[in-house]
Amino acid sequence: MVKPSSRIDSFFHCTLPNGAKRIEDKLLAISIALLPLFYLTVKNWTESWLVILTLVSVYGLLKNRVPVKALFPDVKTKLIFASLNLPFITAFIGIIIRGELDPDHLAYNLDVLNGPSRLMLAGVSFLWMNYRHVNFLRTLSLTLPFTIILTLFFTTVQQPGVAERYTTHMIDLDNFSHQMCTLGILQVVLLLLLPPRNITLMLLNVVSLIIAVKLAIGSGGRGGWVAVPPVLLVFAFLYRGPKLKLLALSALVCLTLVTVLYANKPFRQRISSIYSETQSWVNGSKSVTSAGHRMSMWLISFELIKSNPIRGYGSKANLWKPVYEMDPSRYLRPGFTYEDEEAARFTLCDTGEHNEYLLEFLTNGILGFAAKLLLLLIPCAVFFSKIREVNGLHYAAGLTGICFVLAFTIFGITQGPFSLKLVCSFYGFVIAGLAVTGSDASRDLSTCNTTGHMPVLQN
Repeated sequence: MVKPSSRIDSFFHCTLPNGAKRIEDKLLAISIALLPLFYLTVKNWTESWLVILTLVSVYGLLKNRVPVKALFPDVKTKLIFASLNLPFITAFIGIIIRGELDPDHLAYNLDVLNGPSRLMLAGVSFLWMNYRHVNFLRTLSLTLPFTIILTLFFTTVQQPGVAERYTTHMIDLDNFSHQMCTLGILQVVLLLLLPPRNITLMLLNVVSLIIAVKLAIGSGGRGGWVAVPPVLLVFAFLYRGPKLKLLALSALVCLTLVTVLYANKPFRQRISSIYSETQSWVNGSKSVTSAGHRMSMWLISFELIKSNPIRGYGSKANLWKPVYEMDPSRYLRPGFTYEDEEAARFTLCDTGEHNEYLLEFLTNGILGFAAKLLLLLIPCAVFFSKIREVNGLHYAAGLTGICFVLAFTIFGITQGPFSLKLVCSFYGFVIAGLAVTGSDASRDLSTCNTTGHMPVLQN
């Protein structure tokens, strides 16, 4: 075990406990630290750093002539790698099945392969990170507060027509809500699992959490809000640390929720509209609501899937013809006319289905749908296996990963987060990092003196 001799060496040692003497190791640590920093604010930042991380990984693998057997030391490694590559493979198979592998469809094919290709890059990076026994969780706990705080200064550009709701210039407000809720959830989890013992860092973490809550609520994104309670409940059920901290967190969350509901009328109205708008659609109301449009789009999507369950339709640009040529009697509800569903039809073809699972089924057929489920289920299963182990770092990474995947699973019900290459890059990167955290080589955290030990290590 290499011991650090300076602050810079200490930084590298926290990410790479085995030492970072080689240039490829230093580049690896820097890439991991910088990738999430301007996640929702600087265009192409996250995606570009993932490409850099992948190039560094390929260079490290080739330079060190790492044998294939060493890259896949166990079944879990193979499963994570497969889950990150399956979406690209099934998307490419879909292109071949649809007969679109020609220059005329190049732009559409690149659009279909864009997000899955980012996950594939994360899969390549995962192999090198795993081989070098990266301690990703520690690095994430140090960079996450800065990621959240920096986002605050970029929320001045708001989506036209909804100026009262927060977003940034590079992401729509619904996905902004999802990702701010994700960052906030990660901050809560890491505060309990990796609590800073430095008072300055503790204050920084608390401030960043307050900012995450403010931005998530200000976004007005109900699809992000609904994920928070079930994720925190799962976390509370699986948490093995001091129960007093858990009770304090629960009390704080309840107090915050009650205060915001009482003081923030738009938040209160948006919360209640989750039920009222859904009931309105079920009862046959023709009033225009975002929830009503979503449910109508899902109804039309189901009919499209029944017509073409194997191949999918590829790019959403291919949906216009089948949607507008479909017999409306297949999806019209009693009392509705063809014109009543125009907003749903147009939004479905122009913007998307607002549902990750339907989106994948429509794009790449049943194979793509299965690959997307495995992208969620396989990492979750691996993380569940981690929380059963004695090693505290394994446990912390596993519990963080479960919360992270569960949040994305819920987000997929009302939006298609994986349709954005930005989100695909971040998801693949975090899954890869959490999957490698906890290896034998990264157990010694004694030199990472910026944060305290995890509560689970004190039991």
